[in-house]
Amino acid sequence: MNRKRIRRIIIGIILTYLVLLVLLFITESLGGAGEGRIQNLGDAAWYLLATLTTVGYGDVTPATVLGKVIGAVMMISSAGVLTFLLGLLFSLFFGRLLPRFALWRYQKRDWYVFSEINDRTVFLGERLAKDEPEKVCIYCNSYESLSQEYFSVRGRFVIIDAPVSQVLKRQGKKAAAQVFFMKDNGWDNYSEGSSILEKFDREDLRVCIETEHAPEHVAEHMVLFNRADNTARSYWLDEPVKDNEHVFLLIGNGRYAKRLLERALLINVLPDTHKLEYHTFGDWQDFKNEHYAMGQAISIDEISGEKDSVIFEKESWNASPQLIKRADRIIFCSDDHDENLREADKLFRFFATPAGVDICVNRRVDSRCREFGDDARVLSPSMVLKDRLNSTAVLLNDLYGRKVGGGVRFGELKEFQRQSNIAAADHLPVKLRLLLRGDEAVEITPENCERAYEKYAKMDAQQKEECRRLEHKRWVRFHIMNNWEYAPKRDNENRKHPMIVPFEKLSLSEQALDDSAWEVLGEVKNVW
Repeated sequence: MNRKRIRRIIIGIILTYLVLLVLLFITESLGGAGEGRIQNLGDAAWYLLATLTTVGYGDVTPATVLGKVIGAVMMISSAGVLTFLLGLLFSLFFGRLLPRFALWRYQKRDWYVFSEINDRTVFLGERLAKDEPEKVCIYCNSYESLSQEYFSVRGRFVIIDAPVSQVLKRQGKKAAAQVFFMKDNGWDNYSEGSSILEKFDREDLRVCIETEHAPEHVAEHMVLFNRADNTARSYWLDEPVKDNEHVFLLIGNGRYAKRLLERALLINVLPDTHKLEYHTFGDWQDFKNEHYAMGQAISIDEISGEKDSVIFEKESWNASPQLIKRADRIIFCSDDHDENLREADKLFRFFATPAGVDICVNRRVDSRCREFGDDARVLSPSMVLKDRLNSTAVLLNDLYGRKVGGGVRFGELKEFQRQSNIAAADHLPVKLRLLLRGDEAVEITPENCERAYEKYAKMDAQQKEECRRLEHKRWVRFHIMNNWEYAPKRDNENRKHPMIVPFEKLSLSEQALDDSAWEVLGEVKNVW
């Protein structure tokens, strides 16, 4: 129940009480005097209050018929009115006063502030509380009173009926805050998050926004994420392409499937000896329209021996038994998890499946499948906050700036340039596996990065040139996937760049710029 409705109910109760009070006084005063009779407004008010609270002293009583009817109305309604008022007092104490006391008590601690309480924010709050129990999780705009009932882990949780802006005003000056906007409407999240950053000019404030909106410029203390992109990024990080895998089937054509393919083409950039095929099913016309230039870097609808291929199949997946036999991995990735389960069930019932089968679903379902896209991974602090990913992107931008003798601070870059550095950071696990020669996912730790950098540093000139080629291939593909094209002169507004050319056509100094994507391995330990 919101504040306006509560206010209207209280005003209604007060007005009703006043009307009955006046009616009772007028009715009883006209009835003449007598012992125990209501003779003035004070007596009438006392009688109605005694009746409302169900005390009923009996020292004054109505004598007229209308007075008794008014008394009967008060008796009948008193239980409901009293229950409402007591509940309101209970809610006021536990839902407003107590949370405000908690904010005062924790004002010197760092806060995680959520714009509302829902399944996603509760899940993320629990993970944050488990990782950093000394910090406080605060849920705004809620009237719930007993916050601890929502959570399965012990921690400092506060639920308060105040907006984010009022909550932040109560924090101590030396404490830091991270605010999460995770409503269902991504545009609302972006709008509210932007207004908070404008209102509070604080270096220790960071805003994390769940949205698919891609503004031209993202504020330095703003982090954007969305579930589909987190699913795709975490999938290829956790299930990297192995040396013996070449053919991938993506069954599904919603947001998740398109993000999976997009991330696959940006992350799975491998040496030229390892070609990949991606086969998709369903309506992918929007994807082709959005990435209309990708045919410059990837073979479309035709398997190529020179570059990776994407085949947009025209028939349904179950009409391609030979392709299913060829597949090294089959990925069910519809937005509808139940549809993924139904389609996977068809696969296991009617087809021989030598391939690995991965299914996007938020629960454990079948030992024959690998599940991905569950909350534990997609809404983990590392995927939402992106601390390591962003710090690596910042470092890459700094290294590149040193090589060109200048550059722009990461926080001042436009969103495309930021995403370019983030894409390079996303490719770091691929470089680690290549250097450490492992098929499985290599955990990105300072120790592993240092080991990989030591191997890179010992490479001869020819081997380092191959590393440069691979990074240039990745960089060109990222730009072409975003519909950039070659031009002799750089023009960011029209998406033109002079280095979108084969590696051999670059000057030696331009080729050397790609070293920073490998040299970052030797410096990440300083920023993690």
